[in-house]
Amino acid sequence: MNALELAQEIINGRRITRGDDLSFFMTCDLKELCEGADCIRSYFIGDRVDLCSIINGRSGRCPEDCKYCAQSAHYHTSCEVYDFLSEETIVEACK
Repeated sequence: MNALELAQEIINGRRITRGDDLSFFMTCDLKELCEGADCIRSYFIGDRVDLCSIINGRSGRCPEDCKYCAQSAHYHTSCEVYDFLSEETIVEACK
């Protein structure tokens, strides 16, 4: 199997499962892989783009102890700290 064959199978309804051997991805041709991914994108999505954004409504002093996060109150970082933004600020950012 190659990336283009798999792409066509996915377009035809195949769903990849944890039991599938996808080790060929490690050595497959990058051009074929990109072409297969583009075929899948084109079939299921077309040429549309959906954009979204996020806003950091509150910063710092988080009670969680996530080892990777600069906003955790458990670490001393130079992260900007502020309470929840006002509703007006959030609505304006959404616009």
